[in-house]
Amino acid sequence: MPEYNTIEIEDLESYAIIFLNRPDNLNALNFQLAEDLHSSLENISTNKKYRCLLITGKGKAFCAGGDIAHFKKAESRKDYTKKLAEELHAGLKILKRGSPPSIAAINGSCFGGGLGIACACDLRICSKDAKFGSAFTGIGLSPDSTLTVHLPKIVGLTLATDMILTNKVLNAEEALQFSLVSRVFESNDALLSNAKEIAKQLSNGPTLALKRAKNLIESSFSNDLESQIKLEIENIVESAGTDDFQSGINAFLEKKKPNYAGK
Repeated sequence: MPEYNTIEIEDLESYAIIFLNRPDNLNALNFQLAEDLHSSLENISTNKKYRCLLITGKGKAFCAGGDIAHFKKAESRKDYTKKLAEELHAGLKILKRGSPPSIAAINGSCFGGGLGIACACDLRICSKDAKFGSAFTGIGLSPDSTLTVHLPKIVGLTLATDMILTNKVLNAEEALQFSLVSRVFESNDALLSNAKEIAKQLSNGPTLALKRAKNLIESSFSNDLESQIKLEIENIVESAGTDDFQSGINAFLEKKKPNYAGK
C-alpha cells in the first residue's frame, strides 16, 4: 500500500482502516485529501484480501467539511472547486459501488464533504460527541459530495431538506433517532474498538453475498418492482454457486460456525 500525505492506512489483514489525517485542520477536505482518499479506495477495492473497509478521523473530528483556507487562496475558486469535487466524487463512486462493505466510524464533527463521505459508506456509527450538518449553503455553496443522492434516502426528504437549506445540525442522539447512524458509543476509544469488531464480523462473512446485498439495496431506490426482482434472482442464483454458500449450508446442518473464504 502506498504512503499518503493526508491519510493513514492501517492494514489488519482481512480489512483496512482509512484514517483521515489532517487533525490540526479537523480533517477538513482539500484537494490532496480528496486525491489520497480516491487513490486509497481504488487500491483497497481492487485488492481481494480486504473484505471490509473502515473510515474514521484522526484527532477530534471525522471531517469538518471543506478547507475554507484553500478555497480562499485559490487563483480561481470555480476551477479549484470543480477539481476538488470531481476528485472526491471519483473516490465516493468507488466507495459506494466498488468497495467491500464499508463502515464510517464518526468521531466528532461531520460536516459538508465529511457528511458526504459518511453517507456514502454502508454503515455509520458514532461517538456521543459527534455532530452532523450539511454546511454547504451556510457558506454560499450548493450541496455536493453525493449528499443530495444519499442524505434524503437515509433520513428522509423532510429532514434532509431542512439540514441542507437551514444547516440544521444533529447531535449523536438525534442522528440515531433519525437513522443517520445505527449505533452510538460513549467515547472515541469505544467507537473505534466496536467499529473494529463490526469490521471483523463483516470481513469474516460471505464477501460476495455481502457485496451483492449492498448493490441490491442501492438499486432498490431507482428500480421498479419487476426490475428489482429480476436483479434479486440473478444475484441469488450467482450466490448459490459460491463456495461460501456451500460452507453456509454445511455449517447450518452440522450446527457449526461457517468458515467463509470470500469465494
